[in-house]
Amino acid sequence: MTMVQLAYYVEVVKRRSFTKAAEKLFVSQSTLSKAIRALENEFQAEFIGRRSKDLLITQDGLAFYEYATNLLDYYNEQTQQLEEKLRCAGGTLTLGLPPSAGTIYFSSLIYQFRQAYPETDLQITEITSKLIRDLVDDGTLDLGVVIEPFSDSKFYSQTVFSSEAVLVVPKQHPLAAKHSVNFGSLGSERLLMVSPDYMYYDVMLERCKAAGFVPNIVFESSQWDLILEMVANNQGASILPKPLIDKLYANRLCQLHLKNPEFPWALSIIYRTDKFLTVPMQRFLKMCKQSK
Repeated sequence: MTMVQLAYYVEVVKRRSFTKAAEKLFVSQSTLSKAIRALENEFQAEFIGRRSKDLLITQDGLAFYEYATNLLDYYNEQTQQLEEKLRCAGGTLTLGLPPSAGTIYFSSLIYQFRQAYPETDLQITEITSKLIRDLVDDGTLDLGVVIEPFSDSKFYSQTVFSSEAVLVVPKQHPLAAKHSVNFGSLGSERLLMVSPDYMYYDVMLERCKAAGFVPNIVFESSQWDLILEMVANNQGASILPKPLIDKLYANRLCQLHLKNPEFPWALSIIYRTDKFLTVPMQRFLKMCKQSK
């Protein structure tokens, strides 16, 4: 006995017609007949009389009809309750976040998510993008934030924030009064850079290569604020995401747009293509899309 067989039987009895029940259920009459015959064989009883022109429900058939409707009602009620529980399920969401990404974009989004879904245990791991990719890959993290360009067939990638990287110089720098600068002219600049464990480091090297020069990196650090402080103290220049400067050092440093080529910069959120999207993951991804 299956729930489908019960549903078929109830529909036939309700409509007192195999033909009308078949039309309602979008199945053939023979399918209905076989399903009901299987039920009768299982219970060793005749539910529907087939010897008269009109469809006749036997006493056993009426008793079975009551049983079937009660069971279907219970099944539907319990299924609905389960679906509601699953939709409202708190669960856990693990998110990998590079240090700068929280400052630039995700701090307000995390607050909104926790306010909207307090039942979800949002666990944030602050590490560099290079490590985030590996932890999402091995299942330690549900979602991870990386910088573009990012391309890997094992992951889905959703862009959540777009901006640009700019040249930042101290106010006394010869270029400070300019609005923009040719990227290719920066080969001799003393550059302060984030350390190689950041994905941004590799992106930066590729952009410099595309602009036709090898950057003159005189200092590396994993601390963005230290680099910016050193630029403000006239110890060199740097090329960093514009939103980071706007948040932290807009009044202390000068920003120059890069051209020929430009330096687009964006954050993406990634997850494995073969990973089941839990309710918390769906909610967070939807919130990212809405706030873009």
